[in-house]
Amino acid sequence: MIKLDLHGYRVHDAWKEFTKHISDCYYNETKETEIITGHGAIAEEIIAWVHSNTNCKTIIRQPKNTGAFLIKIKKKKVSHKVTIGEIQKPKLDLSKLIKKFNDH
Repeated sequence: MIKLDLHGYRVHDAWKEFTKHISDCYYNETKETEIITGHGAIAEEIIAWVHSNTNCKTIIRQPKNTGAFLIKIKKKKVSHKVTIGEIQKPKLDLSKLIKKFNDH
């Protein structure tokens, strides 16, 4: 399991690290991560961070270490991969423009 230790961070810097870490977990298809906050201001903020982050599913305070949280990450949505043969360039009708240019 991947862990992130936010001890020693200011709240705003911790939020930026948290957001980057969750994004990395999501794109690397990590199912869960442990965030270590301690018992200070970051621990008071992290629940709101998780609820506002679209890549997070749940947050659970660790029973043995109440200054740490287990975050479940949403499954990455699979995007349709486009092959070269599927790409089609739009066809432009330049006849009106050419006619207009030739008329002047």
